[in-house]
Amino acid sequence: MAKQLNCLRVRPPRKLRPGKAARLRSRGVKLRRLIKSYECGRLQCDLRLSQQALEDYQRRYRELFDFAPIGYLSLDHHACAVEFNPAAARLFDRPREFFLDRPFHEHVHPRWRNQFNDHLRQVFNGLECAQEMVLLKRDGTPLEVQFQSMPEVAADGRVIGCRTAVQDLSEHRRQEQVVERTSRAYQVQAACNRALLQAGCEDALFAEICRIIVEKGNFALAWVGLVDEGERQRIRPVAVYGEHADFLRGLSISWGNRRSGRGPSGRAVRLRKPVVCASIAEDSIFASYRQEAARRGLASCISLPLLTEERCLGVLGIYARETGVFSEEEERLLMELANQLAFGLIALRMRTEHGAALEQVQKLAYFDALTGLPNRSMFLERLEQGLSLARREDRRMGLLFLDLDRFKDINDTLGHEGGDQLLKAVGERLRGCVRQSDTVARLGGDEFVIILHSIYGQGQVEPVAKKILDAFTQPFLIGSREVYSSTSIGIALHPTDGEDVDTLIRHADAAMYNAKAEGRQIYRFFSPEMNRRIQAKLLLERHLRLAWARGETYIHYQPQLDLKSGIVVGVEALLRWNSPVLGKVDPVRFIPLAEETGMILPLGEWVLRQACRQVRSWHDAGHGDLRVAVNVSGRQFRHPDFIDLVDTILAETGLDPTRLVLEMTESTVMEKTEEAIMTLTDLKIRGIGLALDDFGTGYSSLNHLRSFPIDQIKIDRFFLSDLNGPYGQAAIVEAMIAMAHSLGLRVVAEGVEEKAQVDFLMARHCDEVQGFFWAHPLKAEDLPALLRPDCTSFAKAILH
Repeated sequence: MAKQLNCLRVRPPRKLRPGKAARLRSRGVKLRRLIKSYECGRLQCDLRLSQQALEDYQRRYRELFDFAPIGYLSLDHHACAVEFNPAAARLFDRPREFFLDRPFHEHVHPRWRNQFNDHLRQVFNGLECAQEMVLLKRDGTPLEVQFQSMPEVAADGRVIGCRTAVQDLSEHRRQEQVVERTSRAYQVQAACNRALLQAGCEDALFAEICRIIVEKGNFALAWVGLVDEGERQRIRPVAVYGEHADFLRGLSISWGNRRSGRGPSGRAVRLRKPVVCASIAEDSIFASYRQEAARRGLASCISLPLLTEERCLGVLGIYARETGVFSEEEERLLMELANQLAFGLIALRMRTEHGAALEQVQKLAYFDALTGLPNRSMFLERLEQGLSLARREDRRMGLLFLDLDRFKDINDTLGHEGGDQLLKAVGERLRGCVRQSDTVARLGGDEFVIILHSIYGQGQVEPVAKKILDAFTQPFLIGSREVYSSTSIGIALHPTDGEDVDTLIRHADAAMYNAKAEGRQIYRFFSPEMNRRIQAKLLLERHLRLAWARGETYIHYQPQLDLKSGIVVGVEALLRWNSPVLGKVDPVRFIPLAEETGMILPLGEWVLRQACRQVRSWHDAGHGDLRVAVNVSGRQFRHPDFIDLVDTILAETGLDPTRLVLEMTESTVMEKTEEAIMTLTDLKIRGIGLALDDFGTGYSSLNHLRSFPIDQIKIDRFFLSDLNGPYGQAAIVEAMIAMAHSLGLRVVAEGVEEKAQVDFLMARHCDEVQGFFWAHPLKAEDLPALLRPDCTSFAKAILH
């Protein structure tokens, strides 16, 4: 043992020879250099990765900053711009480099610079704030904007700058001006109707009409001229009112096709339609009178013919101080005024001989000819009177805005005569739901309003709304038919929701549209949240317009399973949207918006092309029996080039037309039924499959169903959701399947999620199903896995 321990003793190192020691030292130096070089390389690699990550982040930030539709800018402590995105530069019509390192207050309107400084002071004190202000564009014109600013804070907590979002308010202001001018036009129309009733002679009537137009409509000049039928074909001015009434003095105005008749008044008489001159300084039709008009500050005009069925009596001319002020809605209202003036003129001339004519004029002025209810003019007058009374007596007032649900569908089915009878019946039923002191009026079309005078609060309005909804649960007898209709009601209260006519009407209208959006046959009180929802809808629309171009939309495919064979025989192409800002957006939100705005046309074309191309690629891969179903919106279906578009896409992709199924809803094919049948027939001739989607949820008849050349119906998921419930869903589904088979149609059930639903449908010989029970909507690359023989065998085992 001692000997072994002796072997383990540490012996002192032997003395190395000088040469060997030097070699070892040299190797150590090289090793240390190698380690140091390795560590430096690793640090450089880490640094490059960090720099790359930072550059990627900065690039993404810069892309968001540069492509944002709203202006963004950053200011330093001296209010100089250090960042300025292209959207902000476009507001000023300058390159963004122009603004960098320059004091931003140079671009603020002088009258708003104090407010701008106060705004910056609050931000540099650490506050977020928003403020409207006026900036100056490149040419010096004012630009109204909304500033939304927040402080830029350094790591040590100091405020080192200001980050600001700038939103152009020009369009918002323009819309307000359009609403204001339209409101004035309504007021002018109402006041002129009163003048028509009170007129004793033509000269007094024309003078009063011109005065009302100028004073209440805020126009510069108005005049009335009567047509002479003689050879000279003159237009003789009989009344004029305004700042420059001398404008017409000495002018020779004709309605003949000569030099003196080529102005707007002569053209309006010859063409028997309004003539708008948006800019007198630029429009060639005003060349003969341009200098005289410019000298008096007249910038635009509209000439309205005074028409009867047989001839044109004269012309009503209206001049404005600004260019481009006559919107389509204002033009329509002023033409209505001209028509009323023409009718009033005829009635005035016949008053001594026909006393009944005056009564008819009064009725036309204040009452709806169809229902006998007060019309818009009387409604506005009574609403103004009611507001004045409510202010004096410290009472409240309620305004109910009603719109019939799906009236167009009913009108198309019953015909216009049947639709008119329904409107009369609705008017009578509404009168029975309110007090005699209240006002029920028809605004036009299927829109009705009710004024509840002198109420104490919401508690008196709600029972009336409920009573109206209850009244609509009973059928309307139209001829020998019982017709069911429903209504959506929006309610605004004075003074809570508005203290003037325009605000109350606008808020009640917004509440009514909110009621429609929430399901119809309900009432909703106005709330500020409704305005916020409108803003949210505008935001969604803005992002949707960018989504398609940015590649944010994509398609998933949901398999359709044949219940007899257990084979996947088709797929439905479903559009999806994943927004980097909004996240995954539900199709229920963006598809109706796309339909409403017209964006559904390019989106629908893209979906159809992509789906056909994808299915053709599956065919080439050996899945030749697979078909694809593509949803077609109403706007797409009714587009005049829809058939040509389908032909083009089929030719481009090489897809067999028999492998394509187009799905339309009942409401789509029920609108303009004869045209719809022609379109469906053209598609059918090409071999394209046609399916009626969401069957049973729309408004159609079995007679129409028999007339449509469709191949299949799709039972909506709603009918499968409660097959064992007390509402007879099972019986309805069974009847649908039997009826479809009797007409030679295939049946596809949507939303199948449970085995019990599959068993029920198989027992009733439903042809195909789709839903989560078999597969969720899949990416294109994931679908072929379901087409393998082992998956088909598995499906057969589950089904049988």
